[in-house]
Amino acid sequence: MSSKVFFVGPGYVGREIIDLLLAEGKYEITALVRRKEAAKELEQDGIKTVIGDLNDSEVITKHVVESDVVFHVATADHLASAQAIVEGIGQRASQGKRTIYLHQSGASVLSDASPGNNPNNKVYSDKTAEEVDSVKDSAPHRKIDLTLVQASKKYGDKGRIFIFMPPLIYGSNSKYKRLSIQVPTLTRYALKHGQCGYTRSADDVWTAVHVVDLAKAYIKVLHWAEEAPESDAGLQNPYFFCESGDVTWGGIASMIGKHLHQAGKISTADIKKIPESEYGDVFGEFTPNVVGCNAKNRADRLSALGWKPQELSVEAAYEKEELPILLEGSGPINPLVLS
Repeated sequence: MSSKVFFVGPGYVGREIIDLLLAEGKYEITALVRRKEAAKELEQDGIKTVIGDLNDSEVITKHVVESDVVFHVATADHLASAQAIVEGIGQRASQGKRTIYLHQSGASVLSDASPGNNPNNKVYSDKTAEEVDSVKDSAPHRKIDLTLVQASKKYGDKGRIFIFMPPLIYGSNSKYKRLSIQVPTLTRYALKHGQCGYTRSADDVWTAVHVVDLAKAYIKVLHWAEEAPESDAGLQNPYFFCESGDVTWGGIASMIGKHLHQAGKISTADIKKIPESEYGDVFGEFTPNVVGCNAKNRADRLSALGWKPQELSVEAAYEKEELPILLEGSGPINPLVLS
């Protein structure tokens, strides 16, 4: 019997996960989409769709109640949609039904951008929930994460809830030409200003993961969650990191500058510190939080489950997958918007 999956956010990361689920042939997938055009694309692959957006709480709850597995990878910062999913999990729990919920947060939770958060530039492990819970409640995404942590405790084994905290997501899939947000935005900044840059310090460190490796990680955790006995202590820890190594924001800027210069698109490969007056061409007031600061972690739990990154490195993926799409000016860019 097929498991029913409800998908919120079938875009950049989500479509990669959906393709892996389809390849297994044992999941009946329904996706929430905003546009009829996106619905048609999904329906051609045998995916059921429902037209709506993140604010359609009743629609979301209804489909969660009908589903064994739920993914929310549309955004890490929409509380109402996460609450609607939790409501559906609660209704299923009252009927004696278990729900597996995989939610995408982000490594910004760990960053030193928020006042008082991670003052010692710690390298976090996800081996224990207590280590992740040591971050400030005011950290980015944390309000939603805490809502899910509370729901996990409330519903116990009937609500197997897991929070992914991916870092800089990079790479593309040639089938869809979808891209992430940070590296493409910095590329466009460089094309406009003739030079790539960084914020705060060029030495600030983040971790990174290829979008396909991230999708495979979701599947790895899903299968574990499907099979784990109730006695498995790992079910009490909702957090999963997913990374393939460290990058510096200065290194990212140098990579972009190097390849744009080689392509004849900018006059210098040298990098600069982006002045605040130009933040409007990056991420506005949030620029240092999105493409700066430090957030280091290790995907210890995924490693223990046997997950290993296998896709191209950050620079190889930029050269072979991302830059050609950026220079031809095609492909949807922002994965934070529900497709």
